Amino acid sequence: MKHRISVSVVLFCLFILGSATNGRPQSAPLTGDWRIEFSKEKPDEVQLNMSRGRSMNWGNSIKISEVEGLSPSYATSDGNATLRIIHEAGTFELVGSFHGGKGAGRYTLTPNDSFFSALATRGYTNLSEDNIFSAAMSGLKLSSIDELKGAGYDRLTFNNLIESALFKINPSMIADLQSAGFDHLPFNKLVEATIFKVDSKYVRETENLGFGKLAFNKLVELRVHKITPEYIDQVRQMGFNDLALNRLVELKIFNVTPEFVNEVRAAGFSSITPQQLVNLRIFKIGSDDVRKAKSQDPNITVEQLVNQRIFEKHSGGRIQ
Repeated sequence: MKHRISVSVVLFCLFILGSATNGRPQSAPLTGDWRIEFSKEKPDEVQLNMSRGRSMNWGNSIKISEVEGLSPSYATSDGNATLRIIHEAGTFELVGSFHGGKGAGRYTLTPNDSFFSALATRGYTNLSEDNIFSAAMSGLKLSSIDELKGAGYDRLTFNNLIESALFKINPSMIADLQSAGFDHLPFNKLVEATIFKVDSKYVRETENLGFGKLAFNKLVELRVHKITPEYIDQVRQMGFNDLALNRLVELKIFNVTPEFVNEVRAAGFSSITPQQLVNLRIFKIGSDDVRKAKSQDPNITVEQLVNQRIFEKHSGGRIQ
């Protein structure tokens, strides 16, 4: 009888140890809605949208090859579908149908408990269902977390981890930025570098344009406003050489184009500065306005024209 009790106790203990990995209870499946739309521009990808009620909506493009059971024929033919997406953090089972190149239905996400147990040993515990869903949707990998730690990013938040998976932040892109002189960038700057495509190649391009070594934030600013070598050539063709970067950005923001410059010069301001052009754009003064004002007063200046527009705006008057 004692032996039976001892065996029962041992079996019970083994059951407890086997069902709880690192003290983490087994995760329940998560469910929600999915939508898939085929892309004409990228025939090898689809736009995937997954939602968990009102708590979370997730949309991103995904390779058709990453979705088991998804055939390119669904882009042109209708029918029921059973699909599967396997990621390290969990497996999505999708059931639904396609019509007119668009699919919809319900999904079940079965979390990979061993993945989240390993995540807990790395300090990421007490994760919510939304956290689990995000890890699975983003394609987060344990190896990537360890690689980032090895590259010096070992104090990342869980949201940082999700961003690293989404924006493919890895040691190679970190090393590329380091080769351009940007060492130990904060993690949010790595995200910006990926979003705005700031890399060593772009750094060299800006240096070759004569701008020298620029700060990281300045490089991002140039990318944000699409200050490309082609645009700089356009500005130089307008007759504006050696402009400061801030002035180039200003011209781009206010859409000072070669066409606008030529029109204003032809309307009567043959010698006009970049700042004056910006002022005309700010106050919505076009070539027709310049031509009319010049016909009434050939000596009118840009500043006088701008002042008249300010007066018109604030007093309800009209340019006479």
